[in-house]
Amino acid sequence: MKTITCIIILIFFSCSKEKINDAYPTNTMTTSGHNFSPNLISCGLGDTVFFELGSTHNLLEVSELDYSNNNSQLINNGFQLDYGGSGYLVMNESKTYYFVCTPHLPQMKSRIIVQ
Repeated sequence: MKTITCIIILIFFSCSKEKINDAYPTNTMTTSGHNFSPNLISCGLGDTVFFELGSTHNLLEVSELDYSNNNSQLINNGFQLDYGGSGYLVMNESKTYYFVCTPHLPQMKSRIIVQ
C-alpha cells in the first residue's frame, strides 16, 4: 500500500505602503512642501490608509467645524501622528475624516471620504 503525503504551505502577507493588488489597495498620504499629498482620498469601509509625514509636519484628526475654521483641536479619540511620524489607520466608519498639520494651517489640510 502506498502512502501519500500532502504538504500544506501557508503564506502570510503583511501590509506595505505599496499597492498590494487591485483587490486590496493601500492608500498612502505623504507630505509635500506645506501640503498633504494627496489632500483628498476616497476609499471604502475597512480600507487602510498609510501616513508618512516629513519631519516638520504633524497630523491631527479634527472636527468638520475645526477643519473649516483652521483650528487644530484633536477630536475625542482622534487619530494623530507626531512630527515626522508614520502609521496606519483602518477606516472603520463611513464618514469624512478631517486632518490638519498644526504649524502649517490654514494651508495644510486633508480629508478622507469613506463610503
